[in-house]
Amino acid sequence: MWRGGGPSTRTQPGPYLYVPTLALLVRQVQLTAAPWEVLDLACVVAFPLLLLLLRWGRASWWWLLLVAGSWDVWATYTGGNVAAMLLAATLVAARLLWPPRPLGPAAVPLAAVLVAFTVLAKPFYALFFVAFAVLLLVGGPAPRRATVRTLAAVTGLAVALLAGEVIRWGPALRGDAVRDLAHTLDAHWVVLPVTQQTPMSAWNRTPLQALIALGLPAAPAQLGAGLVWLAALGASAWLVRGHRVSFAVSFAVAFALLYLGRPVGWTLVYLDLLVCVAAWPSLPRLGRAFLFVGVVALLLSHWAALALTGLGDGLPLLTLQPADRPWETRLVLPLAWTLAVWTAWRLGVGREVADDDVAPRNIVIGR
Repeated sequence: MWRGGGPSTRTQPGPYLYVPTLALLVRQVQLTAAPWEVLDLACVVAFPLLLLLLRWGRASWWWLLLVAGSWDVWATYTGGNVAAMLLAATLVAARLLWPPRPLGPAAVPLAAVLVAFTVLAKPFYALFFVAFAVLLLVGGPAPRRATVRTLAAVTGLAVALLAGEVIRWGPALRGDAVRDLAHTLDAHWVVLPVTQQTPMSAWNRTPLQALIALGLPAAPAQLGAGLVWLAALGASAWLVRGHRVSFAVSFAVAFALLYLGRPVGWTLVYLDLLVCVAAWPSLPRLGRAFLFVGVVALLLSHWAALALTGLGDGLPLLTLQPADRPWETRLVLPLAWTLAVWTAWRLGVGREVADDDVAPRNIVIGR
């Protein structure tokens, strides 16, 4: 959506919730509905396929049933959401950063381009890259000094690309973007009292929204959500420190941290896939049964929300949680993060173990 108002926004798209890069790009390349649908569908399919084609912990292809049976995935596609494209870009960028890096020297600039594009489209995706960089530093396979050099190079290039894009916006859009980013919550629906919340507040499964549902004003809620994310990041780094963690598990932990930190999130798309694939080999048979039943129940609850909407019983659409009792936010998100971090701690191999002495089952996720 584009915000109108000033003279400049009558000729150029202006920022709404996010900076104007994506809107400008769509307008300038004249991307119409049909090509966008094809691109969106390609990204929806590409994300899970890339996970498995990258030998995502040698996971079984049966895990794709989670994608096919997820209303979150279908809602992302049918709603024309850019999330699928950004998540696919995030996955490729993360793999380019993880040693041994594919494409050799070209991996660093390509990763920087993907990072810059993702952050420009939705700035809160920076939370993923910060979390992934921390995990790469404390639990990656390369020496820390080499990792620091790689991250510094990618960060420098990404910042240069971000600065160039901000200059390209022009003064009018740049001023609008700064004002919107500085006062995002002032006139936003998430800050309404619980009694005045819209259905979007129930769909928004984020700690920020959960704290506002408790009655906190916007500023303290924003601070509290930030502290929650920092605490989760710190705990993740502390538990992973001293272990060699696989790319698959590191990505799952960073992904869970992204969902814990983002201010707006209509779906939990792919979270079940990542956490299940990461945690499954580490769980005993009873634990696997509980995880399977819980994930299936969550998937069915989302389809039930769609069915109730179709029957005219309110507008749950994406979730059965009400705005004043956000049980998915308070239960599902912490459990997903806990499982991912526990898997990283459980499967991680101490750094004192030599590479040649590490059994494959200890550093990758098995079936």
